[in-house]
Amino acid sequence: MAKHISFGTPVNDAERWAFSLLADELPQDYLLLTNVEIPTKSGQAMEVDALVVGQWGVYVVDVKGYIGRLNAGMHAWSLDGRDVDNSLSKANYVARVLAGKLKHKIPVGVYAPWCQGMVFVTGRKGEEIELEKDDGALSIYTPRQIIAALTGEWALTAPKAHQVTERQREMVLDTIGQVAVVESRNNRIQDFIKLKCLFLQNGLEIWQAEYNPGGWSAPWLLKILLPVQFDDAAEAERHEQQLREEFQRLQALSGCCGVPYCAPLIQDGEQLVLPIRMPRGVPLNVLETDELTTYQLLEILRRSVTGLQQIQRRGYTVGGWAENCVFISDGADVEYIDIRNNVTVDEDIQAYAERFCALAEQTGQPRIYQWYQLAARGGTVDLDALRCDLSALIELGICDPQTSTVTIETGAVLDNHYRLTRFIAATPDSQLWQGQHLQGRYPVGVGIYHQVDNSWPRLSALYRSLSKVFHPNIEKVLAFGQLSDGDSLFIVRAWEDGDALDVVSEFSPAQLASWFTQLLNALYYLHQLDIFHGAICPKNIVCSPKRAYLVNFGVGLDIAAAHYASQYADPLIWQEESDELKDLYGLVASFIDVLTPAHISGDKNPEAMAAALAAFDPAWLGETLYQTCAKVLNFEFQPEAGVPYSEQFGLDSSDGTNEINHLGSNAT
Repeated sequence: MAKHISFGTPVNDAERWAFSLLADELPQDYLLLTNVEIPTKSGQAMEVDALVVGQWGVYVVDVKGYIGRLNAGMHAWSLDGRDVDNSLSKANYVARVLAGKLKHKIPVGVYAPWCQGMVFVTGRKGEEIELEKDDGALSIYTPRQIIAALTGEWALTAPKAHQVTERQREMVLDTIGQVAVVESRNNRIQDFIKLKCLFLQNGLEIWQAEYNPGGWSAPWLLKILLPVQFDDAAEAERHEQQLREEFQRLQALSGCCGVPYCAPLIQDGEQLVLPIRMPRGVPLNVLETDELTTYQLLEILRRSVTGLQQIQRRGYTVGGWAENCVFISDGADVEYIDIRNNVTVDEDIQAYAERFCALAEQTGQPRIYQWYQLAARGGTVDLDALRCDLSALIELGICDPQTSTVTIETGAVLDNHYRLTRFIAATPDSQLWQGQHLQGRYPVGVGIYHQVDNSWPRLSALYRSLSKVFHPNIEKVLAFGQLSDGDSLFIVRAWEDGDALDVVSEFSPAQLASWFTQLLNALYYLHQLDIFHGAICPKNIVCSPKRAYLVNFGVGLDIAAAHYASQYADPLIWQEESDELKDLYGLVASFIDVLTPAHISGDKNPEAMAAALAAFDPAWLGETLYQTCAKVLNFEFQPEAGVPYSEQFGLDSSDGTNEINHLGSNAT
């Protein structure tokens, strides 16, 4: 297929058919310029039907849609006995003009390419044409000979044959002018830029494209229908109806899992275009399943069945279950790009089970692969049962199970991914380790908590939520699950360098203000998502010179039991307060406890915490901050909806120093 650049619109069906034939049949390294104008010295341009830059020369091709018996001589032509114009003389004249312009452009030591006129007589789309030439050397050809003439040395009229060099090709394009601009224009459909043709047949084209409105880009597929290229108008109308129905299906299924997004149809009079967002990932037939973990396989299956259910609940079926029509992304997203709605629901489920059965068997989970095997035989259509089983297996954290009980010691491997490398601290019910990701070889923090079987569902939901969000002052959860003993929980976090708040040896007022403001903003973000820490205390706040982090969500290390937030407050009030206010209380109380010079002893009761706050000068803290902290300690603070906590505490600047001027060792 030659590279085709159209400078204008074909004036008739003969030209349109001829250009299509030349573009399809000429070699890939040929260049086809159609409806192009050759500039002359006088400034008047001469239009050329087609200009072919080939292996042996540059051909000026004049297209004639003559039907009948054509007798072509050196000077006169006749068609079925009627005189017609000698098109070859015109083509030769334009070729001489082009050759002259090229000779004036060439630098010293470079030869101009051979330019030759040629006539392409098409007949009725390659039929109903007979050609007689008085001289066999005349460059006049029918569809049966035109490709051979343009690609062979024998059709040259040059005294000596020389192949066209790349430098000569560039000279031709430079002489024509603005070829790159025209090519870019032809490849643009509104804000879509065509990049690569994936399918081309009888007026149907599929292109890989880029959506580029400016400043950013996104990959798309363009399904293009060109009605004028169909031999039968009824066939063109049928394909147009199919394209419109596909658009209606995708619009009706908008928002469903597994359905690619499509943009509105584009119709400009010559073509009908359906833009579809490029599916993420790779087709199922090239997916390297051997490299996937059991968890990843189960997640793929869960998302695949969820997407199928949502499609069917809107009254449609997929139908297109070819392996190259099911795409899987690195994040386990599943997309169906050939939604035909041409089968029954039962047939759709059976075809789905057949397509995904191999993945199900690879999980090694009998409850899963037995369902797929049964459904592939038509024995069940219960998608709800399958989805519940998949969710249960994933939520219980039994993916990639370890066959033997893991002994918690240096070198032990958890979840087949994390090796324990350095012990940090422990109590009878919890341990804290530094670990290493086996494949990535980067450090991680590993917390192990025993006797958590009763709280596992709540903790699982909490850490599932945390693993999907990001905030620079919130610990990044990498993995969590249960150990093989069934009542021990492990949580893997990104390793954060720093010290717990109560052991930080030195800090400046600016650092303290920044830490407190950062954590307030982190809590505000979490609370907007209905995620609560539940165990804020000095040991669960890690500080580095520029940043503070909240760690150990939901599970307060019993190493820090003496500093646990609930120890500060009245236990009766603590039980009645909201999770939101408990987090704020824990944050305020933690900072006051750590920063009080004469450390409070005993039970750290509410009266003692209030006395510690009173030791600070309100003028130094800032009136707003002081009063807000007092309200929090007395459980009188009512957060204002939609207003960040840092603003409500009077710390609305980026560095957190609006209200804090003199916080440090000067407190009495």
